[in-house]
Amino acid sequence: MTFSNQSGGLKLWSRLRIRMAISYTVITVVLVLLLEGLVVTAGFLIITRSPVPGYFALARASQAAQIYALQAAVDAEGNTLDPHTTFENLHNIETARWAAQWQDGDPGMMSFWNLDIPEIEPGSPDPGPQPIALLIGADGRVLYSTFPDRFPEANIFSITSEQDAEMIRAALAGTSDGAVRENTDGMMTAAVAETVWNRDGDPIGAVFIQAPAGVPQNSNLFADVAAVLIPSGMAWLCMMLPVGLLFGFMTTRGIIRRIERLAVATDRFRAGDFSQRVPVRRRDEIGLLESQFNLMAEQLIDSFEQRSAMAEQSARREERARIEQEMNSAHYIQKALLPESAPVIEGCRIDTFYNPAREVGGDLYDFLTLPDGRLGIVIGDVTGKGIPAALIMATTTAMIRAAASGSKRPGEVLGLVNNLLQVQMPSGMFATCFYAILEPENQRLTYANAGHNIPYLARNGKVIELRATGMPLGLLPEQTYSEQEVVLEPEDFILFYTDGLVEAHNTNREMFGSPRLKWLLQNGGRRDGLISYLLNDLETFTGPDWEQEDDVTLIVVQHRGRGYYARP
Repeated sequence: MTFSNQSGGLKLWSRLRIRMAISYTVITVVLVLLLEGLVVTAGFLIITRSPVPGYFALARASQAAQIYALQAAVDAEGNTLDPHTTFENLHNIETARWAAQWQDGDPGMMSFWNLDIPEIEPGSPDPGPQPIALLIGADGRVLYSTFPDRFPEANIFSITSEQDAEMIRAALAGTSDGAVRENTDGMMTAAVAETVWNRDGDPIGAVFIQAPAGVPQNSNLFADVAAVLIPSGMAWLCMMLPVGLLFGFMTTRGIIRRIERLAVATDRFRAGDFSQRVPVRRRDEIGLLESQFNLMAEQLIDSFEQRSAMAEQSARREERARIEQEMNSAHYIQKALLPESAPVIEGCRIDTFYNPAREVGGDLYDFLTLPDGRLGIVIGDVTGKGIPAALIMATTTAMIRAAASGSKRPGEVLGLVNNLLQVQMPSGMFATCFYAILEPENQRLTYANAGHNIPYLARNGKVIELRATGMPLGLLPEQTYSEQEVVLEPEDFILFYTDGLVEAHNTNREMFGSPRLKWLLQNGGRRDGLISYLLNDLETFTGPDWEQEDDVTLIVVQHRGRGYYARP
């Protein structure tokens, strides 16, 4: 459709404007009425289902009790109460009903605010919860009851609850009181005991009134809600109708103009004027159409450049996929260089954990089977991350395996590997390594250290550092590495680790550190599950959003005593 016929276009948009204005009006009125209904209904529900009716019931019962007590005092002759005269006078002039309602209230407008104390004849069917008034003499006997079947003329203390009895005793002694409580049927009840005084100021009896504290059964909440909602709804309708129409016409005026402008630009663009652009002044749905129109025009003009950019982007994705595939292959290759499982030897249990920071890492660990049943334990760390560190790690592992063959001692092995790596190591790179030989027969551990983190031996609640001096591998030629040895005792365990554990940082840039690790081994270390214990503490320290900075490798050797074999 074109807009060459401006009158037809304006006529179309005029009909659209009318429909939108009507929609605005209807939606506005409906929302206002719904909101009004929700607010009024919620208000009634809150008031009628909350303690508020109980407080009002208590206030109205207290006011009625005061009037009953005043009338009883007026009708009394000295210290003798006249119940029949008192109640007949009150019911004839409907004083009790007047006293129990709002002073200016309309009983038909809000039915649940009324408190009417009816006279229920003996033998009548039980009407359910009803307000009841009693006149009680000084000796505690019921002189008059509006519900004789429920409260006969008897001693009040034998026919009422203990709480009401205490309240009545206090009123007979001169202390009036009232309370809202739950009765045996699970209903809330307002009870008031009011003292009746003689002319000399002495208590001569009491008036006791008991009334339901909730909404009366004969009240009509729907009628009460409708009594408020219908007039206010009509008022809102009359008020919002012209406002909605005016608002609809005013707001759609700008929308219609923007749609017409977009339609004209589209028609001219179709005719060959590719310079057409529509100004975007608002970020709404029509603004989205305007933005899409401008974007479409630019895409058509720059199609060749976009095709070239898409081809370049596709090439980058392919290159990224190729690199990821190579990294995954390197990960599997490096994983194959590491031991598949910890060795099983008599008297010891060995657990391991390895987690590189990237697909491949620079940490290494290995177990070497040596003559005479000895076990070589290797753990190390190559500077850097990624492929270069992984290549040096693989080279170092192969050299240690070759150098450790035979009966060479740990210091000799590290010296030989250092000389070989020093020739081939790239500038600025080196490897740290800790090499130990464990003799299962006597649990003797002989070890040497090439600049690696000092392992910890936990024994009887103490932590011992397994120190040995030596330079990292590949830095300087002809280095000497000192050897130390220690004999493991039952219940001892040794933790070998890389710096990815102790140099981890939390969100405050605080480092995990060796002191914390030693404290954990001394105070919380356990024989079983030590690695899980340390990793859980590391996760707690760094937080759930921790980005691993370096490779983490752990080896735990636990001495369990002769005859023990770890399950594979």
